Amino acid sequence: MDLLRERLPRDTVLVEETPSHRDALHARLPISGEGRFLTTGSGALGWGLPLAVGRALADGERVVCVVGDGSALYSVQALWTAARHRAPVSYVLLDNGGYSAVKALGHRIGIAHVPGTDIGGIDFAALAGSFGCPAERVEHPGHLPEALDRALALGRDDGPLLLQVRVPADDSPAYEPWAR
Repeated sequence: MDLLRERLPRDTVLVEETPSHRDALHARLPISGEGRFLTTGSGALGWGLPLAVGRALADGERVVCVVGDGSALYSVQALWTAARHRAPVSYVLLDNGGYSAVKALGHRIGIAHVPGTDIGGIDFAALAGSFGCPAERVEHPGHLPEALDRALALGRDDGPLLLQVRVPADDSPAYEPWAR
């Protein structure tokens, strides 16, 4: 998040759908102006990828969408739309290998092991490529600065790009104090 803050051009439209990393994003990325930060106020999942496409196509302005791997699976077909319409979206997909927010909410109601929440092993870069959306995988933290620079330097006519950024799974409670 700190690297993204340092590199994000001022007044960039940012779409956020990363429930497990929401607190870190909000703590580190300032909102640069009205209409420049789009998120949800509810527990709905799957709206981030298509919202970013629609917002980018609305005026041709490059949009940055930070999305979790679980959230992306709800509407991954939006990458096909982004590619077909050459929507200027730079996706930063945080891959922690699971539906961590769902797992945390399960813990909140007393479920020790929430079934179906471990989704590791999905190659989102290859999946994006199969939809026609260019993509890169970032496995090592040292490679992230250059990958972000490439993704954020794209212009209005360059179409979409997805960065699959591997992040560690974090078993800490995502929703304090309820998730303990």
